[in-house]
Amino acid sequence: MSENDDKKTLEKFTLLPNRYYIILEKVDEERFGLSAYDTTKSDRDIAPCAAEVAQEGLLELLDTDFERVVGAGVARIETKRIADHDNTLSQLKDKLNLDNVIKIDFGEKQ
Repeated sequence: MSENDDKKTLEKFTLLPNRYYIILEKVDEERFGLSAYDTTKSDRDIAPCAAEVAQEGLLELLDTDFERVVGAGVARIETKRIADHDNTLSQLKDKLNLDNVIKIDFGEKQ
């Protein structure tokens, strides 16, 4: 058994029951591995539940429209960074109490 097989076996034993998992593993800065698990005891003869449908949909998007998924991920990360930056600025402004600063225009000669 290879080291990768050992990792997969360990991963499987750590999964909780009644869950649908999509696990992304970083290989390097440009690549990742993906594992999908279904730990439910669902009956395949009946209609699938919403979680199963969502898992299959996400896997399908990764398979058929990967560029869109990556684009959406980049956009979300950038949006978070901007929000975090704006939040930091707002906190600094609150700490500095800039509302007490009075601006005075003495004209051009000053």
